Amino acid sequence: MTARIMVADGIATARITLKVRLSAVRYDVAAVASAAQLMQELDAALPDLIILGNFPEGSAIDICGRLSRDPRLADIPVLMLVRPEQRLAALQAGATATLEPDVDDQMLMARIRNILRQSDAPQASQMGMAEAPAGFVHADRPLIVLIADSQTRARRWRQMLSERMPCRFEIRDPDEALGAASAGRTADLYLISADIRERGDGLRLLSELRSRQGSRDAGFVIAIGPDRAELSAIALDLGAGDVMPDALCTAATAEAAAVSLQMLLSRKSKSDQRRAEVQRHMLWAMTDPLTGLYNRRYALPKLADIARDAMLAHQGFAVFAIDLDHFKAVNDCHGHTAGDAVLAEVAQRLRDTIGVDGMTARMGGEEFLAVQGNCPPVRAARIAEALRLAVQARPVRLPGLSGGGAIRVTASVGVAMVAPADDIWPDQLARVALERADRALLAAKAAGRNQVVCSRAERAA
Repeated sequence: MTARIMVADGIATARITLKVRLSAVRYDVAAVASAAQLMQELDAALPDLIILGNFPEGSAIDICGRLSRDPRLADIPVLMLVRPEQRLAALQAGATATLEPDVDDQMLMARIRNILRQSDAPQASQMGMAEAPAGFVHADRPLIVLIADSQTRARRWRQMLSERMPCRFEIRDPDEALGAASAGRTADLYLISADIRERGDGLRLLSELRSRQGSRDAGFVIAIGPDRAELSAIALDLGAGDVMPDALCTAATAEAAAVSLQMLLSRKSKSDQRRAEVQRHMLWAMTDPLTGLYNRRYALPKLADIARDAMLAHQGFAVFAIDLDHFKAVNDCHGHTAGDAVLAEVAQRLRDTIGVDGMTARMGGEEFLAVQGNCPPVRAARIAEALRLAVQARPVRLPGLSGGGAIRVTASVGVAMVAPADDIWPDQLARVALERADRALLAAKAAGRNQVVCSRAERAA
């Protein structure tokens, strides 16, 4: 969907020119000439980006501050077109980024693409439910790694920024930064010279760090020399969160750099929180809350994945259907709290027996499933017996709510051993394997329970 951009500029020629430039690359652009018009338009619909230009009364920074303080509007990114001497004031007012009013098309479009890509406005804000912004949000004393073209410049950065930011700063060279990222010793943010040892090698380092598992979620800022302005647009398109002058020679430039870095750290922290929340929801969706094992919803597609991997590797795999014997009597005699304790303890024993190379799931009630890849028949029979013995190895202690004590539990196990096959779809192969394991389980229970029955190894057809 095309991004909607609101252009607010009190000078007609600037406003019209900007609208034409953005419309030419297929953005949905609306233009307003005053703060009152802007607020009226925002009441009607929220854009993806606001560009604030010039106002005769010089109130653009005041307007930006008003937007950032409004809970309904605070998450809309604001790009301000201001002179360099106004950059600090604009950032302090809440601007996401700044550009000079006479910025060329390449830099303007790169900055817009960058802001839209990083935009983290939650859906709640579009429904008028956003809370007031909480200011900068990030971990205590985040780590910023400085990679400059000289130790002198890196030390200057550290001196100027450490006076303004409660962060840890480390000076590294490119090899040290890559090595640390590969070893998991990543940074929260990297400040990198565009030219370190060779022209443009800082941009190559940016791309490399963004591709590494250990550093891809960090923030990145590229420091660019006064004669290398053409690299700014490239850096933003490569994924830098911001660009800044490489010479922090005045208090104002250092303060503006610090504010920009703080904003990036805040965005990174919010992104980290959202990723963690998504991972938690994914975990809740795929696991059984009582036992912590995978649930049926996850286990069946995963079994098909295991079948596919086995087919590609021309290896067999084994499916184990496990059912606790006379479990209803546990609930009837000791209560459901005791039954839950038994299920949780048995699940842990099964998981420990299968290990991290296999999959263990609770299919429902007292029924469990285990799968082991690359598992020939002899090994499968040995694992099945180990599962049975693990369940009965020692009595399960009951919680005090159930009267305490301990009870002995046993299980029946049905095993299906699947030979390599290449003439059947993976999901069909998984379904056949599960059916065979279930039939073997029924045979084990019919034969007296607390035993293992193995379905003969065969090619699924």
